[in-house]
Amino acid sequence: MMRAKRKVLERKVSEVPSGLALMEALPDAVIGFDSVLHVTFANDAAQQLFCRGQKQLLGACLQDLLGEKQAVCAAVEAAVRKSQNITVYDVTVNDKPAGSVSIVTHVFGAGHMLVIRPQMAQLSGAWNEKTKYSLQSTQMLARMLAHEVKNPLAGIRGAAQLLEKAKLGKEDKELVGLIGRETRRIQELVEKFNIFDDVPHEHYKPVNLHAVLNHVMQAAGAAYVDVEVVADFDPSLPEVRGHFEHLVQATQNLVRNAAEGIGDEKGRIILRTYYDNAAAYHPERPEKLPLCIEIEDNGPGIAPDAASRIFQPYFTTKTNGQGLGLSIVSKIIDNHGGTIGVESRPSRTVFKISLPLGEKP
Repeated sequence: MMRAKRKVLERKVSEVPSGLALMEALPDAVIGFDSVLHVTFANDAAQQLFCRGQKQLLGACLQDLLGEKQAVCAAVEAAVRKSQNITVYDVTVNDKPAGSVSIVTHVFGAGHMLVIRPQMAQLSGAWNEKTKYSLQSTQMLARMLAHEVKNPLAGIRGAAQLLEKAKLGKEDKELVGLIGRETRRIQELVEKFNIFDDVPHEHYKPVNLHAVLNHVMQAAGAAYVDVEVVADFDPSLPEVRGHFEHLVQATQNLVRNAAEGIGDEKGRIILRTYYDNAAAYHPERPEKLPLCIEIEDNGPGIAPDAASRIFQPYFTTKTNGQGLGLSIVSKIIDNHGGTIGVESRPSRTVFKISLPLGEKP
């Protein structure tokens, strides 16, 4: 009986128009199901989500997969009953948090579809208060250092320059040169802390995101000759109001991290832009974030425990890392009124930046 039913379902899948076959390539989990909530289709991402192969999923009861008591199951039943498309956010699927689940009815005339979008790691995505507080403390320290150190440092450097012009022996000149080099190094350290300072929004202008990314791609192509950097741009994307150099700094940092993380494998980094018609609101403001940039790489991925902390200041997984790069990226994106999140598994890590339209952040 079950074997006969499975053959019918497999025949239904083979008869579905080619549009559904495109769902195989989506990174989101896609489940097709009929009017009695039996699975008729599951793409690769869905098979990974439920840890079952296509043959095991075909004919399975959707309520059993989702859990009858889960909110997403009730949403599926309501969508089918009312013949309405429904999207629910922040739900649990197969004991895993999902960013959103969309139920689309009567797809290609071949039943219904469930699209499960995984939840991005959102420590920085929500730009939570703990991270903000950490960076505010760093900003305060930077200003204090600048005030207390720069003036005496300028005096030391001036004195060293005067000594360089004097008639000194070889050893004395080497010591004077050491003073000059070390004072310059201290100056650079002070300026490195100052990168946490904000740029006034009066300096923000309309910025073409593709101009930002083309700049980053050109630099990456010269720096990482063994890594293929690919553009996948939506040409219709409107401008964002922002700071060009800071957006370059943020995306360049993400691309550099991706290239360094790939290691000896043949590397591929994709810079992708698109307009998200179903964009979520900013977690702290009633503003949608439809302008999206994704930096995807085929490296080894980020460990789950690290993914939840990588945006924290001074957290690093690199041997010689300082733990400032991604926290700076996160702050830049927050200054632009956006969010950043990460989704990672072996051979696929995606950092997603979501930004508002061109109004002032």
